[in-house]
Amino acid sequence: MSERLNQLLQTWMTNETPAPAEPPQWIAQADELEISGLVLFLHSLPPTLTEERRRNLDQVLNLLALRLREEACLESPQVEKIAEAYTRWGTEHPLRHLLLALLTNEASDESLESFAELIATDPPNRAAAAAVAFVPLLRGDDYQVDTLFPRLLDGLGALSVAALILDLANFLYRGGRVIEHPVIGQKKQMVDLLSGLVGRLSKLEEQMPTTAEEVLSLKHQVGEAVPVALSVCDALAALGDPDGIPALMKASDLAHRRLRCEAAVALARLGEPAGVDLLVKLAEQPICRPRVLEVAGELDFLSKIDAQFTSEEAQAEATLVVWLSAETQFGLAPQELELVDSRKLLWPGYETSQTCYLLRYGYHLPQGSFSSVGIVGPVTQSFAVDLTLLAPLDIYAAYAGWHVDHPEIYEIESSRWEASQNTLASHLRERMEKEGYQEVTPYRLGYFLGDVRLIATGRLGAELGTIVSDMRTTSFYPRLDPNRPLGAGEAYCIHKGRELLYSFNPELQAKGEGEA
Repeated sequence: MSERLNQLLQTWMTNETPAPAEPPQWIAQADELEISGLVLFLHSLPPTLTEERRRNLDQVLNLLALRLREEACLESPQVEKIAEAYTRWGTEHPLRHLLLALLTNEASDESLESFAELIATDPPNRAAAAAVAFVPLLRGDDYQVDTLFPRLLDGLGALSVAALILDLANFLYRGGRVIEHPVIGQKKQMVDLLSGLVGRLSKLEEQMPTTAEEVLSLKHQVGEAVPVALSVCDALAALGDPDGIPALMKASDLAHRRLRCEAAVALARLGEPAGVDLLVKLAEQPICRPRVLEVAGELDFLSKIDAQFTSEEAQAEATLVVWLSAETQFGLAPQELELVDSRKLLWPGYETSQTCYLLRYGYHLPQGSFSSVGIVGPVTQSFAVDLTLLAPLDIYAAYAGWHVDHPEIYEIESSRWEASQNTLASHLRERMEKEGYQEVTPYRLGYFLGDVRLIATGRLGAELGTIVSDMRTTSFYPRLDPNRPLGAGEAYCIHKGRELLYSFNPELQAKGEGEA
């Protein structure tokens, strides 16, 4: 046993010793004997963990997955031990899905057969967790598909993995990895599955939740059913079976716009005119527009869509709405949307001018209203603060400052300052106070292409905001909306973004755009 592996095991096996705060990076280059020892270690771990050890184990498993991605290293006994550990850790273990990821990253015949068996008999109870184990299968192209199918199809009864299984099957078929679609022998089951999901969603649409708990429950149920229904629509289109048309027609009548859109896509691919007609109508809705235009180009019916919905501006609107509707953002489309500004700008990281769009959006929800301005162009982004009171160029600057990636442009938090940096910050703070700023609290030091400045929060008169001071000048950025204030991070993005955009586009500074 290697010394580094022995040290790791001793740390874990001694209850009095806390797990190391930093992950043992050597795992990503472990040799075969060390991998064998790590598997034994995982097999011996109890299901319960402290939060500190959970974080450390998370890092160990991810590093081991990286190592196994390089080459097949697991022998039969090791695959069996990983499967046994997965079963013993139990459905509520927060990390057991990462054991499945070890199998799919290694991607040998035996590990994939074990993976398929576990998905079919004991799938993870959360789709997001299960997805981690499916991702390597979408990325790799050198594994044997018959090690997965048809056994994986036995997991279709679990909503947590059904969409993932079908997405993988659709991906393999469309990518030419298989001649026949993996579900070709289950056409009727696919139609029945979609019919059942449509019936369930139809009943859910009739419900009128009155409490927050009921709203969350309804959202969860819809969130479980819709991804599976979307994947079934795609599979039925790939199968080319007209027997699926009645179920797809019912799905296209539901209120859920994305499901209506995918059902219409499947109908159009099956040659059903009603699918094309619905897609033409759905082009009016920004949330559906990117998908509609993609399929319209593929099936050659772009000419049927009104030109106002195929313009670059309309596509920019759609891009932002789709981004805002992601679960990682607001999770739904905004109720308001309007173009604020559009122009071509030389943008950091690009050699040619980029067409940029600023779009104001608004939400009106039971918990309150929120509006801001997002960007579409070289980046699609929106901050969780209200930018509507800023001049357009300052909004562009905020996103340019956030988006820039350069080794000489970075910030250091005050807790990490060295003695010389503390001295510099103290000097700049004193200057801020002499210039009339009060309640100055250092936030970070910003390094910008050889220049350095202090970023701090403070007050100028009665107004709170962010102060940025270098050896020459001091700038102040008010917080603006008190409910969604401009924070120090966003304010400094504006500051460095101004410098970048003025440098790349000197005509802007000549016009004085964006200056407070």
